Amino acid sequence: MFLLKLHDLIKHNYGNGLYSKDYSYRSNNSNSLSDFNKGKFQAQTDYQSGKAFKHYPKLLFEFLNFVFLRKMQEIVNFIDIVGEIPVVLTTGGIALTCKL
Repeated sequence: MFLLKLHDLIKHNYGNGLYSKDYSYRSNNSNSLSDFNKGKFQAQTDYQSGKAFKHYPKLLFEFLNFVFLRKMQEIVNFIDIVGEIPVVLTTGGIALTCKL
């Protein structure tokens, strides 16, 4: 019953021109990189500009990748790449280089 009322409300509002905006998405970016390569490039850019990295729970994503039949492989690969980038941590004027 609720869905019928919702349908009628939307139909009424649409008929009155409340949804007249163009909500279609058009990207002006002709970049054909995969999501993985975009993320890798962003991680490298963040590293070069000195931004902090987030910690990604690798074991969780490896488990989910296994459960969902390797549908999350790009995420696991991204975590592997980010983990290979050395990070410089400074504490009290001492610089430490480590892998995440």
